[in-house]
Amino acid sequence: MKDRYSKEIIRFGERVREIRLYRNMIQLDLGEAIGMERSEISKIENGKKNVEFNTMVRLAEALTVELSDFFSPVFKPL
Repeated sequence: MKDRYSKEIIRFGERVREIRLYRNMIQLDLGEAIGMERSEISKIENGKKNVEFNTMVRLAEALTVELSDFFSPVFKPL
């Protein structure tokens, strides 16, 4: 059965990528900042990995955004 939240997982990953690029970070840098392999960051950004809440928190801290920025329609940097 296809994950019923797959669109949201894909959109979350797209937003992580969008913010990471805005912050001029490469996947390796983000992975090192949160203790995750670059390949795992790639899976998140491509919607192939569903992340736990604590990973979302670590991503937000590393990218210096609020958790809500991952889910808002438009990213508004500080």
